[in-house]
Amino acid sequence: MCADRAEQHGVPMPQPSDPVRQILESRIPEFGSSRNPCDVTAAVLSDPESLGICAGALLSDAQYGVLVSPMTYGYAPSAKRPLVYNELAKQHGKMACVVWQTEWQEGPGVVDANQCDRLALFRSMNACFGALAAWQWRADKRKAGAQTVPATPAATVTAARRLIAAGGATLTEREAKDVLALYDVPVVGERLVQSGDEAVDAAASLGYPVVLKVESPDLPHKTEAGVIRLNLRTADEVRAGYAAVMANAAKVAPPPRINGVLVQPMVPQGVEMVVGARVDPLFGPLIVVGLGGILVELLKDTALSPAPVTPLEAKGLLGQLKGAKLLEGFRGTDAVNIDRLAEVISNVSRFVADHRDSIAELDVNPLICAGDRITAVDALIVRS
Repeated sequence: MCADRAEQHGVPMPQPSDPVRQILESRIPEFGSSRNPCDVTAAVLSDPESLGICAGALLSDAQYGVLVSPMTYGYAPSAKRPLVYNELAKQHGKMACVVWQTEWQEGPGVVDANQCDRLALFRSMNACFGALAAWQWRADKRKAGAQTVPATPAATVTAARRLIAAGGATLTEREAKDVLALYDVPVVGERLVQSGDEAVDAAASLGYPVVLKVESPDLPHKTEAGVIRLNLRTADEVRAGYAAVMANAAKVAPPPRINGVLVQPMVPQGVEMVVGARVDPLFGPLIVVGLGGILVELLKDTALSPAPVTPLEAKGLLGQLKGAKLLEGFRGTDAVNIDRLAEVISNVSRFVADHRDSIAELDVNPLICAGDRITAVDALIVRS
């Protein structure tokens, strides 16, 4: 029950350190368990000192902040156990929790347990671990100190001017990334070109391999229109790619406005995230984070919050994702710098909050993350 509720509420249950495990193994029978959760077995009835020794060993472990023990019997001898836990918790400057599982709700030991100053009495395992999760959340908040979303007056004014100058209902990818860069959102480098030869020159300058994308305010979904070419490694591939994307753009009906072709360096692989936002008529600006790329619609693994959010709140959103483990490194991939990613999410949330009267929605997808390298390779901003 403890293990299930700990997982449900996100309360970590690390395994005992080696010195503590050795003490537990010396007192617990082979059919018990010296792991966490720890099963001292009914052998403590014939060896009363064993319970105190095992509980004390666990409380001595620096990685533990609280000892949780169920009370499953309502008879008098067992009623002394909460007092034992309370004294041990005092010695180690920690807390103990007793979950009253017996149906004798006011049985022996309840009054004494309620009067203990280092022991909390709960009526269900769910309530106990819910309280522990809240306790840890509060401790994290206190440790982090007061956090505010920093103001960016200069960036706000410049971004507002660029949003107005964009003119159309939808900003081009390049315009959207230029605006977001004012808020310290890391974006991929790029050049806008008008011919195959210019594309080759840009690729040589930016470095191979490169990506080609037709820039048009009328083509927000470029993949479906066939106006993207990836991983081009030679000048010949770039020229051929330029011709192909322009030919596909010409097939779109009605004919889109075309500003040229963007040449970008091919960003190495990483965890693809999406950071989106919209301004809801009732709730105001909202920020959403999730697994990005093609996984957005497939997994629908996202977390939502009113904007703006602090970096600490952004980390909380990341922790809500089912795929959060991918950010810790998976099958040889680099673990993502969560603090840096949280800063980027916070910066995007500040942008949408600052310009809630000017934009309707925003989409940064994908945001490619690997180690400290976090790069927005595509962005979409729709004006209100």
